[in-house]
Amino acid sequence: MERISKRVSEYLSSNPCAISALQSGIVNYSSLARFLMRELKTQNFNAILAALKRYPEKNPSLESSYRAALRESRLEAYYSISNITVRNSTDNLSRIVSIYQEIFSAGGKIRIVQGSQGIVIVVDKKNAELAKSKFHESDVLSIRDGLGELVVISPLVIENLRGYVAYISTALAVNGVNVYQVAAFYNDITYIMDEKYMNTAIAVISRMTSAESKD
Repeated sequence: MERISKRVSEYLSSNPCAISALQSGIVNYSSLARFLMRELKTQNFNAILAALKRYPEKNPSLESSYRAALRESRLEAYYSISNITVRNSTDNLSRIVSIYQEIFSAGGKIRIVQGSQGIVIVVDKKNAELAKSKFHESDVLSIRDGLGELVVISPLVIENLRGYVAYISTALAVNGVNVYQVAAFYNDITYIMDEKYMNTAIAVISRMTSAESKD
């Protein structure tokens, strides 16, 4: 029994849709058990069924916590954004410090994200050419223009709320929003996407942050 229970748990851990259905109480346990019999190559229907029924008790849904945090969140939306990715190097970091100081002090919009493969500069349209001009062509990995930036600013409780970013990202995905980049800092979650997705993304997250939304 223990082995079947572990195999069921391992399968569910890689299938978030099934987990959500179980936690919400909207799944047909018998149908899911028969499906898992085929997936796990076992005939032990009763053991699988028992494991499925116990799963929500051991792994309760956090959706009410997500909703509560979102009701205390606010959105910031920016258009005409460019995304410039340059090679990771000390020289480029020095250039970026200079660029940041110049743009930020003039009231422009600029964000810097350093990854293992490159450094991303998120900058407003009016300063994009300035930023691009500071780098050698061989140092520029990619340039994307015509982007939008949507920032979800949430209460600090999200630092310990596992799955919060995934919850919002899933809502965007199922509504057809293709996110180009996502980054979480402190209590900000930033989504970069083509501008054509911005209206949909704003509508989706606005519904989630509305005080009228129900658990």
